Amino acid sequence: MRSLVLVLLGLACVATGPVHAQEEPGECAVGQLERADAPSSTASPSGGTDSSATRTRQSAVAGPRPAVSVSPTTEAEAVVQDRIEEKGLHVVHFWAPWCSNSQNELDNGWAGLVAANPAVTFTFVTVWNDNESGAATLNEHSLPDRVAEVTQPDLGPSDQKENRRHSFLGLPVTWVPSTWIFHGNGELAFALNYGEMEMDTVQGLLDATSADW
Repeated sequence: MRSLVLVLLGLACVATGPVHAQEEPGECAVGQLERADAPSSTASPSGGTDSSATRTRQSAVAGPRPAVSVSPTTEAEAVVQDRIEEKGLHVVHFWAPWCSNSQNELDNGWAGLVAANPAVTFTFVTVWNDNESGAATLNEHSLPDRVAEVTQPDLGPSDQKENRRHSFLGLPVTWVPSTWIFHGNGELAFALNYGEMEMDTVQGLLDATSADW
């Protein structure tokens, strides 16, 4: 059985304009995941510890295929969920047209990677872009027609970080660009929340995911 591997590293674009992540490290942050049902003590009025005070936390992942078991909250999530539920390998890529790292990836080989993997589905999810589609930018980079583009709406103007959605189908989206690889009818194999990736790296992970174990 393949293991669920989450690669959660931390360099990417999350600024309000096309700024390289390394130029503004303060813009990059990942929240800590706390263990479910871990006890939390509080100080009592007498200065001691109240052992009866316990805070219950929900588990971050409830099953092997959380992305296909949650209810979609947007049309973009519904489209992606339908695609990853199908048998086979699926790449879901989160990006923004204004992000220089996203632009660099497009310049450095997404079209070739898609062409080299005809059996894999590719879905580009445009995020943090004032609810505007990024399809025109993708067309400028000659991505094959079978690449689907969907737009994830924010809760208000995207340049205000509190309006941005930081989850997708119940999984965290903390950076752009990010790339997820699904297999096994929606089981997450790799979550590359690192930011800009070399296409050789993505290809190697696709090969690893499709290999017989």
